[in-house]
Formats: sequence, C-alpha cells, structure tokens
Amino acid sequence: MAEPYDYLTHAGVIVPDTAVVLDTVRNEWRGVLGDDLSVADETPQGVLITADALGRNSVIRNNAALANQINPNEAGGVFLDAICALTGLGRAKAQRSTIADVEVTGIPNTVIRQGLRARTEAGDLFETTETVVLARDGKATVGFRSVEYGPVAAPAGTLRHIVDSVLGWEAVHNPENAKLGRGRQSDASLRRLRKQTLALQGVSLCEAITSALYATEGVQSLQFRENTESTAQVIDGVVMKPHSIWVCIDGGTDADIAQALLKSKSAGAGWNGTVQVNAVDPASGQSYRVRFDRPIRRDFLARVTVRAASSVADPQVAVRDAILAYSEKRVEGETGFTVGTSVSPFELAAAVNRYVPGLYVQRLEVSLLSPIDYVTTEIPLGIFEKATIAPSGIQVIVV
Repeated sequence: MAEPYDYLTHAGVIVPDTAVVLDTVRNEWRGVLGDDLSVADETPQGVLITADALGRNSVIRNNAALANQINPNEAGGVFLDAICALTGLGRAKAQRSTIADVEVTGIPNTVIRQGLRARTEAGDLFETTETVVLARDGKATVGFRSVEYGPVAAPAGTLRHIVDSVLGWEAVHNPENAKLGRGRQSDASLRRLRKQTLALQGVSLCEAITSALYATEGVQSLQFRENTESTAQVIDGVVMKPHSIWVCIDGGTDADIAQALLKSKSAGAGWNGTVQVNAVDPASGQSYRVRFDRPIRRDFLARVTVRAASSVADPQVAVRDAILAYSEKRVEGETGFTVGTSVSPFELAAAVNRYVPGLYVQRLEVSLLSPIDYVTTEIPLGIFEKATIAPSGIQVIVV
C-alpha cells in the first residue's frame, strides 16, 4: 500500500509538491517495467507519466485546498464564514448606494411607483425606494438606491435621466451626493477582522473591548489605553482619570461606539475623551455618559520618483491612485493609514509596486503639510492622530 501524501509545512499549510508526485509516478513505472525504462519527457511513456502526474496533482491540489480550510489564516468562502461564526463574527454584506430626498417633478397627482429607474451622467442606474405621488405643485421627494451593489457614485446634480418613463413624470434631480454602498467583504478583509475580534464574546478585558469596537459597523481603526492606577496618569500623551479606559476611534457612528463601549467595559471603570454620548444600559435602564476620542487628522505630502514601463499608460494617475488606495485601505492585504501609526515611505512604495506592477519606484519621500520637509524615513504620529493625504498632495516625477 502506498504511503499517504504528506505536505504539511512548518506553518501548518498543506501544499502539494508536483516534483514529488512526478518522481512517485516515474518510480511506479520503473517498478513495473524495469529500472532501465527511459522516463524522459519526450518519450511516449514520458508523456503518459506526465499526464498521470498532472491528474494526480490536480486531485491533490483539490484535497489541499479543502484541507487548508481548517486553517483560519488560509480559509475562504463559506469555510471562513463558519470559522468566524464560532466567535459570533459575520461577514459584512454588500450594500447599495443610496440618495435621500431626490427631487422628482412633473404633472400633479402623478404616481411614481417603487422601483422606477433613473440614470446618472456616468450611466449608473438608481431606482426609487418607495411609491410617491406628486403634490399640487408637481413636486415630491423620494429616496433612490443603486441597482447594483457596491460603491456606485452619484455626485450632486448628476441623476438627471429618467429610464422608466411614466406619463406625468418629467424630471429628476439629486441635490446631494449619494451615500456610497460597499461590496461584499473579501476573505482577506474578514481574516484580518477575525484576528482583531477574537475576544468578541468576552467583556471587561482590553482585548474584549477592542474586539467589540472592531466589530462595530464602520470602524476602521482604533487605539486603546487603560489606567489601572488609583490616581490620574499620563499614558502615551493622554491624560487619564483613575481606573479608566481611553479609546480613539476612526469610523462608526457615535451611538454605535457608545453602546459597544458600554457593553464591553469593566463595571465601574470610567471613560476618557472629548466626545460624549448618552447610552442606556438595556439591562438596568440606567443612562451613562460614555466618552471617547476621534483622531486628529494630520495632512501629509508625498513626492514619488518612478520609472515606468511602456505598459503603464499614465504613471502620474497610476501612482496617485495607488497611494490613495493604500491610504483608504483599498489595497488587498494592506492596513493603510490607521490611528496612531507612522507614515512610512517604504510602505507607500510597496503599495505602489503592488498596485501598479509596471512601475519601478526609485525614491519616495513624505512630509507633513506644514512645515514642508521631505524625508525618506518614517514620520511618527501620536496615538490620537491619523494621517491623511489628498490627490493634490502627491507629486509624481517620471524619469
């Protein structure tokens, strides 16, 4: 009986080895037809051996892909969803972009049904979310949502074309920008979120508090500190009351963050911060004034010197898009600009190379917006600060 294939690495990831499979098949043929059998690839038997090895390898890779699903760092799809469910975490679903209070005009008493569509200047379709009747002045407001899921943009004034014609409906106009939706959360993003929320089912501990906050919708990053002393302390530049916690959070609504802090913190511990939100404990009905901080935005500049391959049509735009994608956490596997983390030219250069493989970054410098002093080393930030960068702040030099 043949020995089972064993492809466990030191990291626990099962990886099939094609070379070992090919050698195994060759030895089987030699065992049957003799050791002097030529197994060169150009021989008839070599072709059959290669085909057999490829067939076995495809089965092994399928088995390896399935076996890897028990590893949280490698799992994906429904397998990753099941692993995350063990700690009460779920994948963020896709959402549509929405526009509130879109103006529709026409003949009075015209009925505009739910689901009727209009188109933006860019060609994206939006549909009404409810049925409305035009008033005596021929006007009404109604909400619209994108037909497709994801971040479908509709800047103010661009929703102008009626797609589904209705007798009496003459015009449509959106006075405000659309609230962008989002795509279904990727496996890489969910794996990263799982590591940040391992203590989601706990309370009181620091990790349980940060887990509850990271699981709050819209939260992008945070910094957490705890004062266990009976006197006020200054910790990493933050003045903290006795026996209290401090959190600086980027993203999420104030109400959701306050509820997450109320549910997860230690009983009797105090809060610190400039943002104050009244939150009610559903168990006791008592109202608490929850405090936390929002990050101070620090504007940065970047100066990038690149050499572009012929395949890159517009290096200027490509570099700006890459750096903006990194800063907004849109580069798969990158954390981007987060609360309290330094701005690293090396990270930005790596993001450009990953986002635009046809570019070679010769030099990347960063600077604060004020005072301007370009450097090639990291610029540290306080735990209550977060870096930002605008397209106009990215200078690209093509050599």
